[in-house]
Amino acid sequence: MPEMNLSKKLRGWSLRDAADAGQLLEVKCQFCRTTYRFFPNDLLQLTTNVSLDRLACRFRCERCNRSDYMGLTVRQIWGSEYGKLTVRRLVKVTTVKRPIWEDGVL
Repeated sequence: MPEMNLSKKLRGWSLRDAADAGQLLEVKCQFCRTTYRFFPNDLLQLTTNVSLDRLACRFRCERCNRSDYMGLTVRQIWGSEYGKLTVRRLVKVTTVKRPIWEDGVL
């Protein structure tokens, strides 16, 4: 039996739904094979409640600095995986102030 298209599965599922179900979001760079795992509640602090098929294009790989090879999967956490998976947690959000200058005539 052929697999269903993953983007169709993720289209009806949002960040809030994944957080309520206790799932883990796994973002993988297909170029350099680096995997990042996030809790949906941490991502909800940074963005609105978006559909998961639109979320993968917002990530950029820290290793190869590419965003066009990012893919997102949703994982259910099993009891045997606790203590073994590395998960990125949001510690704090900082705001950078940059001056914007405009040249004018005196």
